[in-house]
Amino acid sequence: MADYFSQTVIRPYIPRTAMTVLEYKVLSQMFEHEDVGDDVYFCASHGPNDLLYLATAEVKALLAEEEGIGSGLADLVREEIAKCEPDDVELELDMSAIGFEGIFQDIVQRSALDYVEVEAAWTCSKMRPDGFGGAATLITADDIESVSTAGWLEDAIARLSGDASG
Repeated sequence: MADYFSQTVIRPYIPRTAMTVLEYKVLSQMFEHEDVGDDVYFCASHGPNDLLYLATAEVKALLAEEEGIGSGLADLVREEIAKCEPDDVELELDMSAIGFEGIFQDIVQRSALDYVEVEAAWTCSKMRPDGFGGAATLITADDIESVSTAGWLEDAIARLSGDASG
């Protein structure tokens, strides 16, 4: 059996002051992280974690602190809490609903950052044709643009064959 990895780095370092406490908590569970002065370096050696478990009481307290701050993450968490039973102590969050890209876009929109860039290397523990490649994503306040190596190759091959639609 092959193991697939999506090694990912986030640049630039993200200022702690640019993130809400909830965003920092969630991103820190999605990624490995390292404090660099007043900033945080996020990366993932195996791939970002899409399934998170958070203490419901703590999340409710963090949401109370963030009242009035525009955040897709806070909106998602409020929706998920509304579905919980009153005695649920743990909140399960499927982060594929908004992805880390949406969280970083909210951070860019509220901060002095012009953009966040994401580079991912897709690798596999066996030499499988579908187990390698990569992608680059640029997140700005207004847009999230991505390109994969497979997509770039497809476009380049289409240009070679004279296909104008590629």
